[in-house]
Amino acid sequence: MGAIYTSTAFREYAKAQVAHADILLTKHSESALSLCRCGRLHPCDDRQHWLRMRAHFGRFLVDDQYSSEVQQPSPPNPTRSDPSRPYDLG
Repeated sequence: MGAIYTSTAFREYAKAQVAHADILLTKHSESALSLCRCGRLHPCDDRQHWLRMRAHFGRFLVDDQYSSEVQQPSPPNPTRSDPSRPYDLG
């Protein structure tokens, strides 16, 4: 049988899996002429696999730094120097 994880142990396991995926995604990044650094066409099968693995384990870490792709950036606040905003609305 497989191991039974507590929520803390599983979070640590998920963090380790995401970190491992990040390392392998770096090794399988695009180098030049639409080729992966491993020599195959980009994205290669390995890169697609590790993207799926990172997404899968990243779902369990939504409040951690690993979920940055899930969080949406906040809209910028216009300033007085912004020409698209009239001065009387400031």
